[in-house]
Amino acid sequence: MQNKLLISFRANTALIYLVFIFISCQSSKPASAESVGQSDNQKALKNDPNPEALKFFMNGQMLMNQGDFPMAIIEFQEALALDPNVGTIYTSIAECYWNIGKPELSMKNLKIALSKNPLDEEALRVMADQLIVMKKYDEAIKPFKKLRDIDKEETRYIIALAEISKLKKNYLEAVNLYLEAYEIEPSRIELLESAGRYALQLKNKDQAKTIFKNLSTQNPSQGNYLNIYSELAIQSKSFDEAILHIKKLISENGDSNDFQAKLGVLYHASGESEIGKNILRDLFDRKELSAQYSLTLFEIYLDSKDNISAAKISDEMITAFPEDWRGYYSRSLVYMDENDHKSIVSILDPISETFSNIFSIQYILGLSYSRIKMNDEAINFYNRALSIRPNSINVLHSMAILYDEIGEWLKSDKIYDQLIKNNPSDAQAFNNYAYSLVERNKKLDEALIYAKKAIELEPKNPSYLDTIGWVYFKMNDIKRARRFIEESINIQGDNAVVLEHLGDILMKSNDSVNALVFYKKAYQFDKQNSQLKKKAFPD
Repeated sequence: MQNKLLISFRANTALIYLVFIFISCQSSKPASAESVGQSDNQKALKNDPNPEALKFFMNGQMLMNQGDFPMAIIEFQEALALDPNVGTIYTSIAECYWNIGKPELSMKNLKIALSKNPLDEEALRVMADQLIVMKKYDEAIKPFKKLRDIDKEETRYIIALAEISKLKKNYLEAVNLYLEAYEIEPSRIELLESAGRYALQLKNKDQAKTIFKNLSTQNPSQGNYLNIYSELAIQSKSFDEAILHIKKLISENGDSNDFQAKLGVLYHASGESEIGKNILRDLFDRKELSAQYSLTLFEIYLDSKDNISAAKISDEMITAFPEDWRGYYSRSLVYMDENDHKSIVSILDPISETFSNIFSIQYILGLSYSRIKMNDEAINFYNRALSIRPNSINVLHSMAILYDEIGEWLKSDKIYDQLIKNNPSDAQAFNNYAYSLVERNKKLDEALIYAKKAIELEPKNPSYLDTIGWVYFKMNDIKRARRFIEESINIQGDNAVVLEHLGDILMKSNDSVNALVFYKKAYQFDKQNSQLKKKAFPD
């Protein structure tokens, strides 16, 4: 029974049977007279072949091309009986065995062929191809390297080695091989692109930057090349180099909105924010700025606390690009900065179904509904966000906090247990779990363990210092409680809860005078808290 993969490699012009991106790519070099002769199945047995052996060999070739591989093997074996030292005959027998599903016999005959002539290019090619089909990539390396040594200008062999290196996750070697092939055939830009892609995977940003700079020079119309180069230049702070490169592209290829937008981003990133902002704003005002760069301009304004300009940009993004979720989201960020959660709901809820697959839309709606105490809606949108990113730490933390606030502690505790199990370095989970327990006055020993873990992970976090201090307070260890909470206030002195905690500690220490001082300080930061007001002004 024939295997579907058992196809004659002589009849197939492809060298490599790989599920590679280069499977359809052949060398652009013209074939030599020698290789053409081989591909035509007119292989010379030797300079003075045995006439009878040649006759049997040609009959075998004819039968092989007709697909009658068993009869072809018989004819080839007759040729071998007359001329036993001809490697080409063994190679032909090997291909026949391969096509009738006997790869072991095929490989055995290929090895005999190579024992006759270790540099038999045809036998090496067939062996390499068969090993690739059998997924014996390690074994395929040797014949491909020999082929590469035989014909150093043939890129097919170099690409095959690069692809094998990629499969073995040896990306550094793959990059070097792609670059080597590209040096031989510089017209094949896809080789350079592959080298750049795997340089990025290796996080070799300098090499990747050089490669994508070259790619953007060769194909400036492919904006993605320049995007990647520009981003790498920003990460490496090579601002001047990147700005000069884009200006050179403009001088050689003409100006474009995309070139100008990239210049604007680079100027902003380099610290020349006004130049960058003006370039982007000019394009925006002329309605020639894409949604991507409009978002960059929005972020520039938002970062500089110019909420009015940021809001205008996002409003115009919504008008110009109603199908792009980023306009709505950016507008919600302005509202978020202004603590206006009702407005966030009003702008995002109507489009939440349209963008049901956008995590950020669902999550920020969950946050906003939570802030305005519409808890069922908040949980609904948190769950939607989790359906998109099931292990989102931010969403899980937000849900745990909400469940804690509404007293559904079985659910909040379950989430905290999950967070701690999944990430033993999640200081926030340890801290919040400890604070939840101590506020319930439950499992104080366990709360102390979690609070200590949070402090171990982030020893200078003022919130975590307050938590462990509050646990000690509830355990009547007033001395330790005061030490941790005072340390928290020294780091951040404007938290009403922490200030109130210190007031409670001082009151329990019979220092009512100083306790009142801290209650009043706390009230200055939380004037809506009626209970705190009674503590600060008992009369």
